Amino acid sequence: MKKLIRYFIGDENIRKIKLNRRMMVNYMSDYKLYKRYSTLYNKSSLENKEADLILNYHSIEKGLLHEKIKPRFARHRVEMLIKLLSDNSIRGSISRSQIRVAFCVMCEYYELHLKLSVDIEDFFPKVEYDQFRTLLKDDYKETFEGALSFNKDEFYKHIESNFYNFSNSRKSIRHFTGEKIDVDRIQNAIALASNAPSVCNRQASKVYLIQNKDDIDKVLEVQGGLNGYTDKIRQLLILTNDRRYYYTIGERNQFYIDGGVFLMNMLYSLHYYKIANCPANWGKMINEEASVYKLLDISESEKIICVIAIGESESKFRVTLSKRRPVEEIFIIK
Repeated sequence: MKKLIRYFIGDENIRKIKLNRRMMVNYMSDYKLYKRYSTLYNKSSLENKEADLILNYHSIEKGLLHEKIKPRFARHRVEMLIKLLSDNSIRGSISRSQIRVAFCVMCEYYELHLKLSVDIEDFFPKVEYDQFRTLLKDDYKETFEGALSFNKDEFYKHIESNFYNFSNSRKSIRHFTGEKIDVDRIQNAIALASNAPSVCNRQASKVYLIQNKDDIDKVLEVQGGLNGYTDKIRQLLILTNDRRYYYTIGERNQFYIDGGVFLMNMLYSLHYYKIANCPANWGKMINEEASVYKLLDISESEKIICVIAIGESESKFRVTLSKRRPVEEIFIIK
């Protein structure tokens, strides 16, 4: 019977049928695990709640970057944070870096409005602020800042330094002058970034430079995370990774890994060449991506990994604190 099936179907078609079945089993497993654990579907674990906290407090940090703060900004984020920070498991884990800094950002927000003499009692009552200060105890000082100020010379002073200082000096910049970077300088940064390792040295990453302002605005409208800063973004890098370079089921997500490694090298390289940059998350659904692929004529074999706004920075600017986790939270010895 097997010989008969093989005769009519053919060995190559049988191989493809088996391959498709294995592919479906693996993708279904990916789906089940994402559904089981991601914050999209679940808000029950401490990690899920912490993810929600980070999303909301980082939004407030970005609001603090503006030279002229808009009073009562990000109200819905503040209301969400008050709700999240009232959770007993969150309050019981205030020693965790991201939870502690969320409380600190909220205190800074409240005190900022006190200084501005702006009443926010209708959505951020003083009783909540007092509770936050009590919970933080000595972990909060009124000198805390969710956004850090730099001048251009100070920001780039470590680009020739040792790697420890260099790496710690890299930050995402959102304040651009509108002046374009010379293409030669961008090429130098990409050439340096290309020493990033990749699986079996396949080097599947590509970088597109977009300079048409209409195209940039359309891409950023889809991206949605740089609102308020788009006027002076005159150049945009789009990093992709090509699926055609991968050939096993186990490598079905390898393009994200190789693309991510290249992205980090790219950000370091841009910083080295004093090109201000801000990587923008590209977690988009296929219908959102389709318009960008069509607009820029990118092959569907390529996956967009990230879009990076680039340009000359203003002489003075602010960056988000973006508090890093201490090694104790991420290093596990088994």
